Amino acid sequence: MKFTIIIALLSTLLLSHAAVDVNADVLRPQVIKLQRFRKALWKINVTVKERSGDFLFDTGGGITLLGGEFSKGIECNFWGRTTGYNMFGKRSDGPHCDDVPLRADGVGLTTVSVGKINFGDQFPGDRAPDGLLSLDAFDGKIITLDQAAATLTIETSKSLMKRIKKMTEVPMRISRECSARCLSVFMGVRTSKGTVWMLLDSGAGGVSLISKDHAGIFGLDADKKEQRVSFKIIGDISVDSPVVVTDMIMDGNLGQPFLCQHVITIDLNRGRLWISKNK
Repeated sequence: MKFTIIIALLSTLLLSHAAVDVNADVLRPQVIKLQRFRKALWKINVTVKERSGDFLFDTGGGITLLGGEFSKGIECNFWGRTTGYNMFGKRSDGPHCDDVPLRADGVGLTTVSVGKINFGDQFPGDRAPDGLLSLDAFDGKIITLDQAAATLTIETSKSLMKRIKKMTEVPMRISRECSARCLSVFMGVRTSKGTVWMLLDSGAGGVSLISKDHAGIFGLDADKKEQRVSFKIIGDISVDSPVVVTDMIMDGNLGQPFLCQHVITIDLNRGRLWISKNK
């Protein structure tokens, strides 16, 4: 009897040890490498149903999209219609394919609904990306974008606590458009008239953008497009960037001039955002 109990205990211990080994990778932060694309943008190697390609990483993209040529080699049932609008109010419609598994640099991401994209002549002189990787593929996860280190890290609860010790929390809202298939994040900037919500957009390379309706709050001329904007967000976190004032359907857009100067941690599960200046 005692022998049977000892064997059972040993078996339980061995199974528990095996389970820890199997799941060891999810108990640690998972690091995805960023590859430079053009002067200010980033690509990530993404695998979609066993086919790999280099996708533009765009935190302001809303939904993950497959390039036309890339999608031809993937079995996917595209159906229905997803409707979205870019920051200037331009409407875009297209079918979606659901429950698509993704891996980025070997790291498993959130299963998503994907659409299709035609980059056309958007990147003259360069080979167009194979697709667009957006924040919907990280839904429910905690991520840190560190452009100086060229990494995108999926944090654990433990690594998050260590990460944010020297970071500053700022207001954030998650936006889910496109019939709830899209996901993007807006950072709150408190002003004398109230809070302005600005899209965090790693796909916007050269300038920040402010809507004409909010230009005056930041001391900008609503009728002059190319200017420079400088304002404090909180603590030592500030924006100092070339800016274009334009007619938009959102308050503003903070692209690479702001993002490249900071480390940004986004909790896409609880809707929280932390920022620190990039050393």
